[in-house]
Amino acid sequence: MKIKIIESTHELDLQDAINDFIEQDEPYIISIHYAVALTSYLSELEYSFSCLIVYS
Repeated sequence: MKIKIIESTHELDLQDAINDFIEQDEPYIISIHYAVALTSYLSELEYSFSCLIVYS
């Protein structure tokens, strides 16, 4: 069992990175966990989209 963590500041970039990982490595995916974090930096909101893929 292995894990892959992918993070992006835009949800569509995360989607592309996940699809690239799946197409290139063709892993047997056990589970996928998705998270969104929101922070404030210098009065601007910043998003962080991440995905944890458990695969073998």
